[in-house]
Amino acid sequence: RGLAAHASRSFSARAASVAVDETSGAALYEAVVVVAGGIEDDGTLPAWVLSRLDLAAAEYFRHAKARPRATPPTYVVLSGSATPHKPPPVQRGGFTYHESTAMAEYLMEKWKVPASALLKDTSSMDTIGNAYFSLMLHAAPRGWRSVLVVTSAFHMPRTRAAFEWVFGLYDGGGGGKISLAFQETPNDGLDKEVVAARAEREAASEAALRENQQRVVSMPAFAEWLYTTHMCYAVGRQHEIGAFEEMKNDPALKSY
Repeated sequence: RGLAAHASRSFSARAASVAVDETSGAALYEAVVVVAGGIEDDGTLPAWVLSRLDLAAAEYFRHAKARPRATPPTYVVLSGSATPHKPPPVQRGGFTYHESTAMAEYLMEKWKVPASALLKDTSSMDTIGNAYFSLMLHAAPRGWRSVLVVTSAFHMPRTRAAFEWVFGLYDGGGGGKISLAFQETPNDGLDKEVVAARAEREAASEAALRENQQRVVSMPAFAEWLYTTHMCYAVGRQHEIGAFEEMKNDPALKSY
């Protein structure tokens, strides 16, 4: 897999806060957020996740060339703990092997991206969590003004809706909104049946997300909604985690 070995599509609304490479005219970002996309029982990452990481590595080195004196030239945020749809693998010592940990290891071992440029989110268990924890753990505290979000084509519509909703609720600490751009990667390793099944689930999830977006219009209200009603984060629903019957015979399970 070469750094330029896959096609991707990008979506952006470039704002004044986005820097530009003076040589190529391409946008430069303060961070690249890679949304996690599943992990195998043995701890290996599936092909569609590797495509996301390969693109992130290419972005890191593109930024390094454009900003040779910056340390780091851009951060790479690896967003994802585990999925509620199947048990997580276990690493040394009996601890959960977070998807973001496996993603970091791949970038360091395969592409030699330095650890100092990699940031993890080990809290999120779904797409809305990817957006919220990327913002609250990394983007907001560091005062970032521009972020590129990377995920697979099958996952992009819901990812974009989630990040635009959550980041749109944040006022940038008085410094203005954070500019978002999105880049999708191929659905590598997934057959048509799985992509179709996942697309159906994605459409339903995106519709529910947009319905909630109409009601939840401030960051305090969002935090209240997330931590009191969402299955992955609400104490009142924590007993639902680990009930895998819903997904047992669903072809979409192969994409988690």
